[in-house]
Amino acid sequence: MEIIKSLNKTLDYIEDSLDSQIEIDEIAKVAFVSRYHFQRMFHALTGFTLGEYIRNRRLTLAAEELTSKDVRVTDVAIKYGYESIDAFTKAFQRMHGVTPSKIKKGDVRLKAFPKLSFEISIKGECELNYRIVEKDSFKVFGVDFLTSTVDNVLFKEIPEFCDKIWEDGTHRKITKFLGYNERHMLHGIHYDFKEDGSRRYMMGWEVPETGVPKEYKILDIQPCTWAVFEGKSSIDDNIYIQNVWKRIYSEWFPSSGFEQVEGPCLEKYYWDGDAYDKYICEVWIPIKRKE
Repeated sequence: MEIIKSLNKTLDYIEDSLDSQIEIDEIAKVAFVSRYHFQRMFHALTGFTLGEYIRNRRLTLAAEELTSKDVRVTDVAIKYGYESIDAFTKAFQRMHGVTPSKIKKGDVRLKAFPKLSFEISIKGECELNYRIVEKDSFKVFGVDFLTSTVDNVLFKEIPEFCDKIWEDGTHRKITKFLGYNERHMLHGIHYDFKEDGSRRYMMGWEVPETGVPKEYKILDIQPCTWAVFEGKSSIDDNIYIQNVWKRIYSEWFPSSGFEQVEGPCLEKYYWDGDAYDKYICEVWIPIKRKE
């Protein structure tokens, strides 16, 4: 696939630029996609934010260079983009478990973070069902919290947040306000994506015509085109939604003529008929056709 070739070219570009200023816009141009879409896809395919990957590669090369007795820590720090020794030392110790100065003494165990590469993997997965939806602007309300893709902590924190609002009665309070029974499943909304990997996650619903109490946060969602992906699972499979997200970026986006645009992403959940342990989930991603 051409997109796989383009993604590998971005890795080559990053590798050749580790000792200089790296502009995300330039990386995205190599992949022929927008800056916003590239960052979402990169994390989904690798498990790392772009910043994490670049930092880990730089610290790997820095460690290799510091094993030479002829280089100074200050020079290596500056070469790999650190403005102060303190910042370099903290980052270096966080990855390798030792300070840069200790490497000079020899016999130090270091960590290597190798250059990545993208490959096409043909699997016997079931089909990925989707539809394209045009939707006018609307508002959602609910409760939210700040999480991050760094170290994939969102995969742990989001389920914990959902359990928390269920246990403290917040979930039941919202569904009661909407006029639904306590089994009603709320939507999840990912929004306010930042380049450092942070984002906000809300559990809530569309704002009814009667409005909502002031205690809840309200989010305006602009009109756009959505790619909506559907899957079915059971309550016992609590990582199913994560697999849907991964398949969207690893299978659908690379072979489609669309790319993601800025805006919230939605996760919608519905009970599958009268079953008490089966549900349908939908992932809504704002998109546009590639230019």
